[in-house]
Amino acid sequence: MANTNVVIYLVLAIIILYIISLPLVFNAKVDINTDLNVGKVSVKFLFIPIFRNKINIKQLLRGKEQVQEEDDEQEEKSSKPSKLKGFLKDCAIGILKAVRVRIAELKAKIGTGDAAADGMAVGMLRIMYTQFCAFFGFDGGGGTIEPEYDSEILFFDFFGIFSISFADIIFAVCCVVFEKLTYYGRRRSYANVT
Repeated sequence: MANTNVVIYLVLAIIILYIISLPLVFNAKVDINTDLNVGKVSVKFLFIPIFRNKINIKQLLRGKEQVQEEDDEQEEKSSKPSKLKGFLKDCAIGILKAVRVRIAELKAKIGTGDAAADGMAVGMLRIMYTQFCAFFGFDGGGGTIEPEYDSEILFFDFFGIFSISFADIIFAVCCVVFEKLTYYGRRRSYANVT
Protein backbone atom coordinates (compact mmCIF):
# COMPACT_ATOMS: atom_id res chain seq x y z
CA MET A 1 0.00 0.00 0.00
CA ALA A 2 2.84 2.37 0.80
CA ASN A 3 4.44 1.76 -2.61
CA THR A 4 1.15 2.63 -4.34
CA ASN A 5 1.09 6.09 -2.70
CA VAL A 6 4.65 6.79 -3.80
CA VAL A 7 3.84 5.81 -7.39
CA ILE A 8 0.71 8.02 -7.39
CA TYR A 9 2.75 10.98 -6.08
CA LEU A 10 5.40 10.40 -8.74
CA VAL A 11 2.78 10.27 -11.50
CA LEU A 12 1.16 13.48 -10.22
CA ALA A 13 4.57 15.16 -10.04
CA ILE A 14 5.34 14.17 -13.64
CA ILE A 15 1.95 15.47 -14.82
CA ILE A 16 2.46 18.79 -12.99
CA LEU A 17 6.00 19.16 -14.42
CA TYR A 18 4.66 18.46 -17.90
CA ILE A 19 1.92 21.10 -17.52
CA ILE A 20 4.40 23.65 -16.12
CA SER A 21 6.81 23.13 -19.03
CA LEU A 22 4.05 23.17 -21.69
CA PRO A 23 4.48 26.22 -23.96
CA LEU A 24 1.67 28.77 -24.07
CA VAL A 25 1.42 30.12 -27.62
CA PHE A 26 0.16 33.62 -28.40
CA ASN A 27 -0.55 34.97 -31.85
CA ALA A 28 -0.66 38.75 -32.48
CA LYS A 29 -1.77 40.52 -35.66
CA VAL A 30 -1.89 44.28 -36.23
CA ASP A 31 -3.18 45.85 -39.47
CA ILE A 32 -3.26 49.62 -39.96
CA ASN A 33 -4.13 51.29 -43.26
CA THR A 34 -4.89 55.02 -43.37
CA ASP A 35 -6.15 54.88 -46.98
CA LEU A 36 -9.00 52.60 -45.95
CA ASN A 37 -9.25 54.20 -42.46
CA VAL A 38 -8.99 50.73 -40.94
CA GLY A 39 -7.07 49.51 -37.96
CA LYS A 40 -7.36 45.99 -36.57
CA VAL A 41 -5.66 44.41 -33.58
CA SER A 42 -6.17 40.78 -32.67
CA VAL A 43 -4.54 38.50 -30.12
CA LYS A 44 -5.09 34.75 -29.99
CA PHE A 45 -4.16 32.29 -27.25
CA LEU A 46 -3.54 28.78 -28.62
CA PHE A 47 -5.20 30.07 -31.82
CA ILE A 48 -8.42 30.96 -29.96
CA PRO A 49 -9.27 34.69 -30.25
CA ILE A 50 -9.10 36.43 -26.87
CA PHE A 51 -8.88 40.07 -27.98
CA ARG A 52 -10.09 41.85 -31.09
CA ASN A 53 -10.43 45.55 -31.65
CA LYS A 54 -11.12 47.78 -34.65
CA ILE A 55 -9.67 51.27 -34.60
CA ASN A 56 -10.90 54.35 -36.45
CA ILE A 57 -7.57 55.88 -37.52
CA LYS A 58 -8.80 59.39 -38.33
CA GLN A 59 -10.62 59.70 -35.03
CA LEU A 60 -7.54 58.40 -33.21
CA LEU A 61 -5.27 60.97 -34.86
CA ARG A 62 -7.68 63.81 -33.99
CA GLY A 63 -7.98 62.67 -30.38
CA LYS A 64 -4.20 62.34 -29.99
CA GLU A 65 -3.69 66.11 -29.75
CA GLN A 66 -6.20 66.42 -26.90
CA VAL A 67 -4.71 63.49 -25.00
CA GLN A 68 -1.20 64.93 -25.32
CA GLU A 69 -2.28 68.16 -23.60
CA GLU A 70 -3.84 66.17 -20.73
CA ASP A 71 -0.68 64.03 -20.39
CA ASP A 72 1.49 67.13 -20.02
CA GLU A 73 -0.68 68.25 -17.10
CA GLN A 74 -0.52 64.82 -15.44
CA GLU A 75 3.28 64.63 -15.72
CA GLU A 76 3.58 67.70 -13.55
CA LYS A 77 1.42 66.06 -10.85
CA SER A 78 3.19 62.68 -10.94
CA SER A 79 4.50 61.39 -7.64
CA LYS A 80 7.24 58.96 -6.62
CA PRO A 81 6.45 55.39 -7.75
CA SER A 82 5.79 52.83 -5.02
CA LYS A 83 7.96 49.78 -4.32
CA LEU A 84 5.13 47.43 -5.31
CA LYS A 85 4.83 49.06 -8.74
CA GLY A 86 8.60 48.79 -9.18
CA PHE A 87 8.52 45.12 -8.21
CA LEU A 88 5.66 44.39 -10.62
CA LYS A 89 7.46 46.27 -13.39
CA ASP A 90 10.63 44.24 -12.80
CA CYS A 91 8.57 41.01 -12.86
CA ALA A 92 6.92 42.05 -16.14
CA ILE A 93 10.30 42.81 -17.73
CA GLY A 94 11.68 39.46 -16.55
CA ILE A 95 8.67 37.63 -17.95
CA LEU A 96 8.90 39.49 -21.27
CA LYS A 97 12.58 38.52 -21.56
CA ALA A 98 11.55 34.86 -21.25
CA VAL A 99 9.14 35.09 -24.20
CA ARG A 100 10.31 33.19 -27.28
CA VAL A 101 9.60 34.59 -30.73
CA ARG A 102 8.69 31.86 -33.17
CA ILE A 103 7.63 34.05 -36.10
CA ALA A 104 7.66 37.82 -36.53
CA GLU A 105 6.87 39.51 -39.83
CA LEU A 106 6.52 43.23 -40.43
CA LYS A 107 5.54 45.06 -43.60
CA ALA A 108 5.20 48.81 -43.38
CA LYS A 109 4.97 51.81 -45.70
CA ILE A 110 5.12 55.34 -44.41
CA GLY A 111 4.35 58.46 -46.43
CA THR A 112 3.86 61.97 -45.10
CA GLY A 113 4.19 63.99 -48.30
CA ASP A 114 7.65 65.24 -47.25
CA ALA A 115 10.70 63.21 -48.22
CA ALA A 116 12.74 64.25 -45.16
CA ALA A 117 9.91 63.37 -42.77
CA ASP A 118 9.45 60.04 -44.56
CA GLY A 119 13.14 59.22 -44.10
CA MET A 120 13.03 60.15 -40.41
CA ALA A 121 9.86 58.12 -39.79
CA VAL A 122 11.21 55.06 -41.62
CA GLY A 123 14.50 55.29 -39.73
CA MET A 124 12.76 55.55 -36.37
CA LEU A 125 10.46 52.61 -37.15
CA ARG A 126 13.42 50.49 -38.26
CA ILE A 127 15.25 51.31 -35.03
CA MET A 128 12.17 50.41 -32.95
CA TYR A 129 11.71 47.10 -34.81
CA THR A 130 15.41 46.26 -34.43
CA GLN A 131 15.27 46.99 -30.69
CA PHE A 132 12.12 44.85 -30.40
CA CYS A 133 13.93 41.96 -32.11
CA ALA A 134 17.06 42.46 -29.97
CA PHE A 135 15.02 42.46 -26.74
CA PHE A 136 13.44 39.11 -27.63
CA GLY A 137 16.65 37.63 -29.10
CA PHE A 138 15.25 37.36 -32.61
CA ASP A 139 17.14 38.10 -35.84
CA GLY A 140 14.33 40.25 -37.30
CA GLY A 141 14.00 38.39 -40.59
CA GLY A 142 10.94 39.23 -42.59
CA GLY A 143 10.77 42.91 -41.65
CA THR A 144 10.43 45.40 -44.51
CA ILE A 145 9.86 49.09 -43.84
CA GLU A 146 9.73 51.38 -46.85
CA PRO A 147 9.06 55.07 -47.45
CA GLU A 148 6.19 56.09 -49.73
CA TYR A 149 7.21 59.44 -51.20
CA ASP A 150 4.21 60.05 -53.48
CA SER A 151 1.33 59.95 -51.01
CA GLU A 152 0.32 60.41 -47.39
CA ILE A 153 -0.17 56.89 -46.11
CA LEU A 154 0.53 54.71 -43.12
CA PHE A 155 0.42 51.00 -43.86
CA PHE A 156 1.48 48.71 -41.02
CA ASP A 157 1.04 44.93 -41.11
CA PHE A 158 2.57 42.89 -38.26
CA PHE A 159 2.15 39.20 -37.51
CA GLY A 160 3.90 37.34 -34.71
CA ILE A 161 3.74 34.06 -32.84
CA PHE A 162 5.16 34.08 -29.32
CA SER A 163 5.41 31.38 -26.66
CA ILE A 164 6.19 31.16 -22.96
CA SER A 165 5.74 28.44 -20.34
CA PHE A 166 4.60 28.56 -16.72
CA ALA A 167 8.10 27.47 -15.71
CA ASP A 168 9.58 30.54 -17.40
CA ILE A 169 7.13 32.81 -15.57
CA ILE A 170 7.88 31.19 -12.19
CA PHE A 171 11.63 31.36 -12.82
CA ALA A 172 11.47 35.06 -13.85
CA VAL A 173 9.49 36.03 -10.74
CA CYS A 174 11.82 34.03 -8.47
CA CYS A 175 14.85 35.75 -10.03
CA VAL A 176 13.34 39.19 -9.36
CA VAL A 177 12.49 38.23 -5.76
CA PHE A 178 16.01 36.88 -5.19
CA GLU A 179 17.54 40.00 -6.73
CA LYS A 180 15.42 42.28 -4.50
CA LEU A 181 16.32 40.28 -1.38
CA THR A 182 20.04 40.40 -2.10
CA TYR A 183 19.91 44.09 -3.06
CA TYR A 184 18.43 45.20 0.25
CA GLY A 185 21.22 43.46 2.16
CA ARG A 186 24.02 45.34 0.36
CA ARG A 187 25.52 48.67 1.27
CA ARG A 188 25.36 51.46 -1.24
CA SER A 189 28.47 52.15 -3.25
CA TYR A 190 29.25 55.69 -4.27
CA ALA A 191 31.20 56.81 -7.31
CA ASN A 192 33.45 59.21 -5.43
CA VAL A 193 34.69 56.66 -2.87
CA THR A 194 38.33 55.69 -3.42
